[in-house]
Amino acid sequence: MRLLAVCLFAVLSFFSMNLMAETADEQSSGSSEQVDRAAIEDLIGTLESETERQAFIDKLQLMLNTEPEPEPELTSVFGLDGTGSGVLSEFTALTESYGLPENLIGDVLAFGVTTLLVMVGIFLNGFLSRFLNNRLTRLRKRLNWDKERFSSVFMIQRIAGYAVGLILVGYAALDVAAVYFGEESMTGLGSLLGTVLSISLAAVVFAGIWEGVNALLESLMFRHERLNSSRFQTITPIIRNILLITLSLLSVMVVLSEVGINIMPLLAGAGVLGIAVGFGAQTLVKDFLTGLTVVFEDLLQIGDVVKINDHFGLVEKITLRKIQMRDLDGTVHTIPFGEVSIISNLTKDYSYYLMDVGVAYRENTDDVVAVMREVDEDLRADEKYKELILEPLEVMGVDQFADSAVMIKARIKTKPIQQWNVGREYNRRLKIAFDARNIEIPFPHQTIYFGEDKQGKAPNANVRLVEEAEKRASADAPDA
Repeated sequence: MRLLAVCLFAVLSFFSMNLMAETADEQSSGSSEQVDRAAIEDLIGTLESETERQAFIDKLQLMLNTEPEPEPELTSVFGLDGTGSGVLSEFTALTESYGLPENLIGDVLAFGVTTLLVMVGIFLNGFLSRFLNNRLTRLRKRLNWDKERFSSVFMIQRIAGYAVGLILVGYAALDVAAVYFGEESMTGLGSLLGTVLSISLAAVVFAGIWEGVNALLESLMFRHERLNSSRFQTITPIIRNILLITLSLLSVMVVLSEVGINIMPLLAGAGVLGIAVGFGAQTLVKDFLTGLTVVFEDLLQIGDVVKINDHFGLVEKITLRKIQMRDLDGTVHTIPFGEVSIISNLTKDYSYYLMDVGVAYRENTDDVVAVMREVDEDLRADEKYKELILEPLEVMGVDQFADSAVMIKARIKTKPIQQWNVGREYNRRLKIAFDARNIEIPFPHQTIYFGEDKQGKAPNANVRLVEEAEKRASADAPDA
């Protein structure tokens, strides 16, 4: 009864403190004061008696030392008697004998469920990436993209799914193992998961930028046929190289930042190193600057036939530092842009085949020009060559009087790099036409001079002209 009175006293004291803080009606206050008075009188009586006071103190200490009610054990959760002889009870007793908690089974079950969910998530992530990749197949064909375009993004998505799933499974496993090693065993997994997610997101973004730029270039090349030229093929690799270097540097900085490395000193050091390299490698810097100027001013393109300094050939490769071209006999010339002084482009936009046709002095030059025009018309009517010739033959007229021929200059306008093919065929047909009309194409000849003596007389030059018939007669005549 005294313990009950003490409990009532504590409860009524709590209510009296609340009533002191609030303004309630008078009737409720009066009844509360009566209850408080009775409790106080009972408490005073208890404290006045030494025996009751000691008993009251013992009961208070007992209340302090009493532990809270434990959570329901595993056996009670499954409706089993703790002293039963079931398998679960035996397992519980076994775990208790090794000092393991009874909720170990729950942790193991939670680990199994987590692993199963992670496997399902990885499967769904892979299925989604393959589904999206297959859905892009029609779009790739319609926009003339590469058949593997954006595949790298989906590959990174699958790798990120595997990494996140592995971390989650490891986290669940360490949660179970924490009963042996303590909570410290799981520290760092949360930050590792965040790091992996950040790096994966950055990789997806950078891969998307790379694939998007390449897809845009391929779409432009497909939609605008005029861009499908050597100039586009020249600039595209340079754009891709610049983009690749930029994304690679950004990726390295993101990874270093996520793993906890301060990149500001690295950036400062890279700036100082760049200045030092700039001063020490002035030739290399000159090559890059000259290369940018040459490429973006469209002075030459891949596929052009050019003469650079003393080298002549077909341009096969252009970078920001050098030009690589191959001459007619197959020799490859690599010329740094810093050494380029003069560029002679023989195939810029269009080409000319320039010719000097020599005929004998006795020939009528007007007739010769008429024959040349006839040959040009026949050549332009040919199915093989009519698409290569842009304009009819342009005859400039009699250009010079050479030692043994009258030179007539003319030229044919052709598509780039086709002037030699057209010119060779034109020369072949012109020779046939001249032979058919008995127009002489003179060959070089010399005048023989035998010299003179001091009196101005030249020595005798015995020249005998023998007819072919006389030669045969003398040859057939019997010996005397």
